[in-house]
Amino acid sequence: MRRMSVRLLIGNAEAASECHASVPVPHAQIRLGAQQVTGQTTKTLLLASSALVMTAGVAAADISLSGSANMGLSYDGTDTTVSNEIDFGINASATTDSGIEFGASIDLDAAWAKSASDQDSGDSFDPEVYISAGGLTLTVGAVDPATDPFGIGDIGFLGLGVDDIGEKMAGFGVKGDADVLVEYTMGDYSFAASTDTSGTDFALAVFGTVGDLSFGIGYNEADLGMPASLELTWVDLSYTSGAYTVGAFYAHGLAPWSGATTDDYGLEGSYAAGDLTISVAYAYDDLSGTDAYGIGAAYDLGSGLGVAGGVAEVAGTTVADFGVTMSF
Repeated sequence: MRRMSVRLLIGNAEAASECHASVPVPHAQIRLGAQQVTGQTTKTLLLASSALVMTAGVAAADISLSGSANMGLSYDGTDTTVSNEIDFGINASATTDSGIEFGASIDLDAAWAKSASDQDSGDSFDPEVYISAGGLTLTVGAVDPATDPFGIGDIGFLGLGVDDIGEKMAGFGVKGDADVLVEYTMGDYSFAASTDTSGTDFALAVFGTVGDLSFGIGYNEADLGMPASLELTWVDLSYTSGAYTVGAFYAHGLAPWSGATTDDYGLEGSYAAGDLTISVAYAYDDLSGTDAYGIGAAYDLGSGLGVAGGVAEVAGTTVADFGVTMSF
């Protein structure tokens, strides 16, 4: 019985093989010589051809590895600590012929401080899986709630906690938890909704940009282990003009079980002069009656390497840090 040679063409590469050993390859083409095809050879060829047709619409996956790291010193008002942090991300994505994008990601985190190492195990590497089409994206996994972007940027190398005073309200995680996030983008506007399927937390938010002004309005309920959830309303504003950027947020909290309310806010500003950026921030927490303020600086050394540091007064305690930041 004569055997017929089958060549699978993938891009510019060619892989020659016997027809009975054909492997399904997306977008492959089969070229046949002038030989006559009969008997078992015909059956084998038909099976191989069917497999290739079924996989013809499969998109090639794009898998990338990103990373960041830092090392430095931090002072908490009493002790000075030497530490480092390492974060590697694995991201995979693909797009079908009809334009549907899908993908997944995980983080591999580790840190060293006070002569002890720590690995990210609580969130099981922050696994996320998403699918997106027509501006609508659904993400399931270790996602942030829809109101997570609200607030101000922190000061310093690792973050001195100026922003937390206003955003966390007496240290509570008032933005809640989420494992399902739905986002929709339409031009300069985007909408987001999240929920925690294992609890009662949920959040809604809308964001937009008008010229140099960006804004956001959000609402969320967070279960703090109290008789009822804490209800939060958020407003966020940011304006950029040349090298200057200013921002502010306001949060109104209501505890339905007691009728108590809290009004927190934060202010921030930054100035960029070449590779140097100077930042200032202030935050106030009405619930605890405390505030925080600080100043920080960051200098870009190029190729993903930089130095950063800051000093702040947080709830009456002076804190500071300084270190080297890296991105890969």
